[in-house]
Amino acid sequence: MGSGDGTQDVGPGIPAATLILFSDHGSGVARHLMIQRAAHMRFAPDALVFPGGRVDEDDVRIAGDENLVDVTLDEQLELAHRVAAIRETLEEVGVIVGCSPAPDACSMQAALKNKTAFSTLLAEAGVRLDLSALVPWAKWHPRFQSHRRFDTRFYIARHDGDQTLSADRDEVGHARWVHARDAIAEAEDGSAKIIFPTLCNLERLAAYPSFDQAVGHLARVSCRPISPRLEADVNGDEWICIPEDSGYPTTRRLAAAMQAP
Repeated sequence: MGSGDGTQDVGPGIPAATLILFSDHGSGVARHLMIQRAAHMRFAPDALVFPGGRVDEDDVRIAGDENLVDVTLDEQLELAHRVAAIRETLEEVGVIVGCSPAPDACSMQAALKNKTAFSTLLAEAGVRLDLSALVPWAKWHPRFQSHRRFDTRFYIARHDGDQTLSADRDEVGHARWVHARDAIAEAEDGSAKIIFPTLCNLERLAAYPSFDQAVGHLARVSCRPISPRLEADVNGDEWICIPEDSGYPTTRRLAAAMQAP
């Protein structure tokens, strides 16, 4: 049953996390790290997305180990989502955040590829993750599919370091830094496949193009779960809709115009 406000409760999905990095190097208008998912991926093949993936058991273990994380929250699952966002970004593109000084990201990425646990790598490097570097941005709980539904928490973080990328070719077709408005333009001209949640977040990022502006914006909106819903108009056309007070510039789009995941 839907609640009428975009927060339908039809059971939990797969816990997942996404990281949106801001890199502006003093320009005031950030570029964001985005990846084109590999063509063989089951979810959103070829789509342009932000790095991320599901929360795994090791992420949960790290979140509960004060030797590996240096921020404490009441909800351990929240910490696990932040760990997953950091780990997935490292796995997919060889960029690590939330560490100072940063360890050798390329070596860690290669070790993760060889199935070494992230917890082991952090312990061996003597690294503790600063999970406060990740700021909660949004929670998306799409309910359009009966299987492989993800409950995804989005985070934003500043990245002032090296912009070199090392894409994992098993999962990533291409990785690059891009301005939100440029990615939106690619979606509009058909040169990039962008699914509804990603497009909504790109529009929101374009409205708040620096990290400080984005953080200031978050103080004025509630980070509550968003479950897009379908609504039919008088002509029978279906629209994908999200709550109007959720902080997004556009809250409804024709379903037929959107890329399916």
